[in-house]
Amino acid sequence: MKLVKQGSLGASLCDADVKLSVPGAFRMVEDLVTEMMGELHIDGVTCMREYGAMWVFVRNHMELKKDLYWREKYSAECYISSFSLLKLYIDTVLKNAAGEIILFSRLELCAVDLRTMKIRKCETVGVGPDTPPETPECDCAFSRERYARETLLETLKVRSSDIDYCHHTNNISYVQYLVNQQSVGFMLKHPVRMMEVQYAGQTHEGDTLTVWSCGKAVSCEGAELYTIMQGEKPAVNFIVLQQDEEKNQPE
Repeated sequence: MKLVKQGSLGASLCDADVKLSVPGAFRMVEDLVTEMMGELHIDGVTCMREYGAMWVFVRNHMELKKDLYWREKYSAECYISSFSLLKLYIDTVLKNAAGEIILFSRLELCAVDLRTMKIRKCETVGVGPDTPPETPECDCAFSRERYARETLLETLKVRSSDIDYCHHTNNISYVQYLVNQQSVGFMLKHPVRMMEVQYAGQTHEGDTLTVWSCGKAVSCEGAELYTIMQGEKPAVNFIVLQQDEEKNQPE
C-alpha cells in the first residue's frame, strides 16, 4: 500500500530563504509516515492501545536533492520498503511538478514493549502478510561512524514543547537543536543536502543535553559528525552533508 498525496509547500515549513527547511522536511516525513501507518492500522496510537507497545525511530537517512519553495506544488509517496523480524523500513519520496525527486527519506523503526521496554517482533504489532512491502524507488545505505566528542557547542534543557505523545523528546526537536548551532546566513550559503539521524536513547522533559561536534565523517566525503549527549550517554548522532558555497552560486 502506498500513501500518495499532492500538495503545495506551506509557510510554516519554510526557512529564511522561503524554501523547505531541514526541520520542515523531517516534519513532513513524520506526518506522511504517521498517516500511511494509520491507513494500515499499525500507527503509533494503535500500537499503544491495541498491542501495548510503541514505535521508536532508530535511524532516518534523508537526502534533500532539490529546493522546494513556498507554494510550490509537490507530489508525495510513502510506503513500507521492507521489514525484518525486528525492524520496519519506510520510504518517503517527494517530487516537484516536473517529476524530479526533491526529497528521499528511509526511516528505520522498531517496536518497544511498554511494560518490559524490550524490542518486540514486528509481527506482534500488526506487520506481516497484510502489509507487503513496495519496490523502493531509491536506495541508500545507513552509515557506520564513530562519534568522538571534540567541541561543545551548547548545553540545553528539554522543555515541555519538545515532548511527544509517548512522553519523550520529539524526534524533530533533536533536528532543531542541531540546526540551531549554525547561523541563518551560514545555512543559506550551505544548505543541507543529506542528514542522517541515529537515535541512540530516549530523553524526557527537564533533561539536560549537550550538543557536540565530532569532526569529519569517514563514510561520506565532506560530511560532518555531531552528537547530542545526556550526561555520558548519546541520545542522538548525526551525519550532515552541506553544500559548498562555490556550488551554491547561481549559474
